[in-house]
Amino acid sequence: MSRSVCVKMQLNIDTFMEHPGKRFPVDVSLNAGRATSMSENVTFLEDVTVRGEAYVQLTTLYLDTEIHTVVEQPCRRCLEPVREEVEVSERFRIEIPEGESSIDLISRILGFITAALDPHPLCRPDCRGLCPVCGINLNEHPDHVCREEDEDDHVRLRDFFK
Repeated sequence: MSRSVCVKMQLNIDTFMEHPGKRFPVDVSLNAGRATSMSENVTFLEDVTVRGEAYVQLTTLYLDTEIHTVVEQPCRRCLEPVREEVEVSERFRIEIPEGESSIDLISRILGFITAALDPHPLCRPDCRGLCPVCGINLNEHPDHVCREEDEDDHVRLRDFFK
């Protein structure tokens, strides 16, 4: 077997089970659109690719993988998109449920990618963020000065919600 192919990150393990201990190559991918639909606040710009080796011992599948993709997530201060290339090396194992002939890798792989991402990305180190009054991007309008909020604005807003 020269390649282990999985559709939708389903890894067929029949060959692994027939040859316990023998290492087989793993080369699978997940469509960027599908990965995006399964993730919060992350847009996948490239398909997720997983390459490496896998083998079975008793009822456990062992994987040694290299995961690659490119994602985009919002800057924590100004909400502009921040692009990040993700390269992750992961060794992990999965217990094989009795009677199963395939293993779904999606949740594990997306979990590894999410864990590798900066939880609070910045578009640049000196990002100025958004104006707290009107919401304008201060990076694009560095000289912006908003009038200060006054009590009348709060009163009118309170009246509106009554």
